[in-house]
Amino acid sequence: MTDHEMHSESREIQTLYRPQVEQLGMELHHRSGGLEGQVDGDICRGRFQANPAGPYCLVIWHDITFLREMDFSEYAMTDYACLTLDESPASNPAPYGLQPCTKQEGNMVSLVQRAGSVTNRMPAGFRSRTQSICILPHYFMELETQWPGQVKGLFDAFCQPWPSGIALAALTAMSKFSPGRPDQTEFLIKAHIDLLMAMLAQASSALVQRHESSHDHELVQQVKTHIQSNLGGDLSIDRIAQSLYVGRTRLCLAFRHQTEVSLARYIREQRMDRARRLLLSTGEDIAWIGRQVGYMHPSSFSAAFTRETGVAPITWREHCNRVR
Repeated sequence: MTDHEMHSESREIQTLYRPQVEQLGMELHHRSGGLEGQVDGDICRGRFQANPAGPYCLVIWHDITFLREMDFSEYAMTDYACLTLDESPASNPAPYGLQPCTKQEGNMVSLVQRAGSVTNRMPAGFRSRTQSICILPHYFMELETQWPGQVKGLFDAFCQPWPSGIALAALTAMSKFSPGRPDQTEFLIKAHIDLLMAMLAQASSALVQRHESSHDHELVQQVKTHIQSNLGGDLSIDRIAQSLYVGRTRLCLAFRHQTEVSLARYIREQRMDRARRLLLSTGEDIAWIGRQVGYMHPSSFSAAFTRETGVAPITWREHCNRVR
């Protein structure tokens, strides 16, 4: 390819295919907006095609039969999301497993491929026929910049099962990238990928929200347990957040969302509930009771109790004892 033809490819994209085709002894030629190559040697035979879709997306198709055993290496400069349709013969199972992947519809899998090198031993006679969409993190970063909040969790969605409708749409999109089609323009391929990602973003957003809601519920239960165990100690919001390894803002938002009460208000209510129980069940003085619910000075406890109940703690105790 000329420098002009390569200008839209990032180095990260180039490492997804160039080292591989060099190992196979294959020479690539620029045709119809993509790269094509064939090899028929003593190591392997078959065809390869790569179609860029902007600087951060690439569609790769190959049908390679290894004629003799060899070590085959793959390399990536950065983590990337990958959707692969494996059309290798069922009677000829792959001698290696993909990195932890998620099975989607049929023989399609998605995964997040980690940066670095991976070498697999390919046996003689093994035929590999796959088609993959490779998407670099910069693609998702650009989406987030353009559509803030609307593509949440999209990159991580490649590690999760997709709704059937999205997976079927992905199969349809993959079918449009078949080698040899005359309409394989970079613009059209990018449009298919963008549409698929838009559909996945909508579905993954709902999955993320459900996950966060479940996580928030667990977090709030932990907060409540922590408060009950520390009513006589430091229950500042910063201290609670630090104890539970969560940010202050995240903690307050999750608590209000789950309980419809502010965390500060909940702490005051729990302290006053404990104080009322102690006033009724013990004969201890006000200073002792105040310390049990986090007030080191009797005057601070009396002021807080009066604001909450409308009467001073001594008056409240006397009144309750008279009516019992």
